[in-house]
Amino acid sequence: MGEDIYLSVVIPAYNEEERLRKFVPGIVEFLRAKNWPFEIIVVNDGSKDRTATVARELPVQLIDLNPNRGKGGAVKAGMLAARGRYVLFTDADQSTPIQEVDKLLAKLEAGYDMAIGSRSIPGTEVKEPQVWYRALAGKLFGVATKLFCISGIYDTQCGFKAMTRDVAQKVFSQVTSNTAIFDIEMLVVATREGCRVAELPVQWVHDPDTRIPYNLRRALKIWGELFRIRRAQRVGRPLKVKA
Repeated sequence: MGEDIYLSVVIPAYNEEERLRKFVPGIVEFLRAKNWPFEIIVVNDGSKDRTATVARELPVQLIDLNPNRGKGGAVKAGMLAARGRYVLFTDADQSTPIQEVDKLLAKLEAGYDMAIGSRSIPGTEVKEPQVWYRALAGKLFGVATKLFCISGIYDTQCGFKAMTRDVAQKVFSQVTSNTAIFDIEMLVVATREGCRVAELPVQWVHDPDTRIPYNLRRALKIWGELFRIRRAQRVGRPLKVKA
C-alpha cells in the first residue's frame, strides 16, 4: 500500500546506464539502513542506450517513456506515480548525494510542504564548481527568474527537491514544462497554491559529463521557455516564496 511507503525517490534518466549501475546500489543501501519503507522510481526518458535494461536489473520501479519528453516531463511522470508520504527527485549522477535527504525530510516533518536543496546559500558545500561561463549564465538566468517569475529562492535549479505526496500531486498536475527549467514552473505553482517552501544548503559536485550541454541555441531556447512559463502560469508580477 502506498500509505506504508515513507519515501519515494524519483530519478529521471536519459542515457544513464553507467550512472544507474554506479549510484543506485548506494542509494538502496542508504535507504535500507534507515529502515524506511521506500521505493525508487527510475524514469527512462526515451534513452538510446541500455538505461531501461540496466534499470530492470536493479531494485527499482521503471517508467519507460517513449519518445523522449525532456527532464521536466520525466520528473513529472515519476512524481505523479510516486506513492510515498514524501517524494524526492534527484539526478542520476548524484551531484547532491542521497545522504542530504535527511535535511529536507526534517523540514517536511516540521510542517513545510516542500524542501529544496540549494547551491547558493550559506552552508553550501560545493566540491567542484561549474566552469565560469556556465556559472555566469546561471547567475544571469537566476536574476531574470526573480524579475519575471518568482523571488525568494536563491537556487531554483538544484536537482534535489522533496515534498509531501499531496503537494507533488497538486503541483505536478499543473506543471506544463518538459524542459530542464521545469523547477521554476513547479515553484511558481507551489507558491500560488500557498505551499511553504524551505531552501536548504546541500553538498554538490558538478559533473562535467552533463546530459544538458550548454550552447547558444539551447540558451535561447531556455530563455524562451522562461517567458513561456510566465505566460502559462499568468504571472503578472514575480511571486514571493513563503518560507
